[in-house]
Amino acid sequence: MTDRLTFDAIVVGAGPAGVAAALTMARGGLNVIIIERGRFAGAKNLFGGVFYTHALADVLPDYWERKPPFERPVTEQGYWMLSPDSAIRVMHKSERYLKEPADAYTVLRARFDPWFAEQAAAAGALLITRTTVTQLLKDERGRAIGVDTDRPEGKVYAPVVIIAEGVNNLLTQQAGLIASDLPPKYVALAVKEYINLPAKDLQTRFGLSGPREGVAIDVFGDVTLGLPGTGFIYTDQSGISIGVGMLLDEFVTHRLRPYEVLERFKRHPVVRPYLEGGEVREYGAHLIPEMGYDRMPKLASDGVMVAGDAAGMVDALHREGTNLAITAGRMAGETALAAHQAGDFSAAFLSRYRRSLEGSFVLKDMKQYRRMTDFLESSPQFMGTYVNLLNEAALRYFTAHGIPKRTMEHDILKMVRERRSFTGVAWDMLKLMRAMRG
Repeated sequence: MTDRLTFDAIVVGAGPAGVAAALTMARGGLNVIIIERGRFAGAKNLFGGVFYTHALADVLPDYWERKPPFERPVTEQGYWMLSPDSAIRVMHKSERYLKEPADAYTVLRARFDPWFAEQAAAAGALLITRTTVTQLLKDERGRAIGVDTDRPEGKVYAPVVIIAEGVNNLLTQQAGLIASDLPPKYVALAVKEYINLPAKDLQTRFGLSGPREGVAIDVFGDVTLGLPGTGFIYTDQSGISIGVGMLLDEFVTHRLRPYEVLERFKRHPVVRPYLEGGEVREYGAHLIPEMGYDRMPKLASDGVMVAGDAAGMVDALHREGTNLAITAGRMAGETALAAHQAGDFSAAFLSRYRRSLEGSFVLKDMKQYRRMTDFLESSPQFMGTYVNLLNEAALRYFTAHGIPKRTMEHDILKMVRERRSFTGVAWDMLKLMRAMRG
């Protein structure tokens, strides 16, 4: 049929992975369409986190001249370990973080994603929003040849489809790349608020000298009631992104309401002073895949590739996801360009996409940390017992005035033995090392 709407490539989803793929292909001369179900790119994304610029530079080398809508450079970062009334802070600040452009910035995706999509459109990609892809179209041999949408006469055809649909991976299932939905034990739910705060107050509270400094904090322990999960606090230009993430399984098993967990975190005596006087401007929740390397879908089949959250490309330990998505999208786009040059869109040819990822940090890191989710599930003491013990030991250490220091040391060792045997501690450390080494 000559009246079919046909492109060289179709990208489903205008998140970082999809836009990176489309930008790569458009710059390579392909006629590309991006189909996004939100009102605009970024409308369906909830993110107030850290964005790493190395991946963007690989796709868009002149990104800095294009004035991306970053919030603050991350010039101080680290961890807080909360007990119910205390915190141990392990933070790192360096003059080396002050270069421009920085290695990392805080970002609000509702601002960044539209800008990123504009770069793809400027390169020649066609962005269609408010349109949901309902089905992957296949030929009689089962090869992907396009997509159907919720628009009248909404079929769109192309020899290659790149799926970047996010964690709700229905098309990935239709493509036969994964068998079913992820179980709740491998999906995290993050709830987040954006709290508006005058820049002057924000800078005073976090010890920042001006808008060219920012803080990124990951929080463990009492923030998630000692259960596997994390909290976060990130400084934006005129506000704070604060949130909590836990596996769905934990919310269900312990009958926890996500917004109540977040409110509890905000009321913590260490956290509350940072938020005083702030105005909540945004609240939302977002699912994050934490399936790990061993449960990732196949990344390619005849005429189709998958990237980003739909492929489970998240490194929760290092709060990395957007950089994995952008790198994967770029490599999927490069593979599509090569496929057009060869005239071969078979699964065998498109498998070079996975080989490219295996040579990059994306799958190397995913493979290294593939056991972390299972480790945390089997070792809940790391978020509860150990964090509380560290805080109590620190309290004892810093208030041991007027008593022999040997007595103080004996008291701390006694606390350890009461909570966990030395053999148990040694075994836990060994399991942690194994989980981190893959």
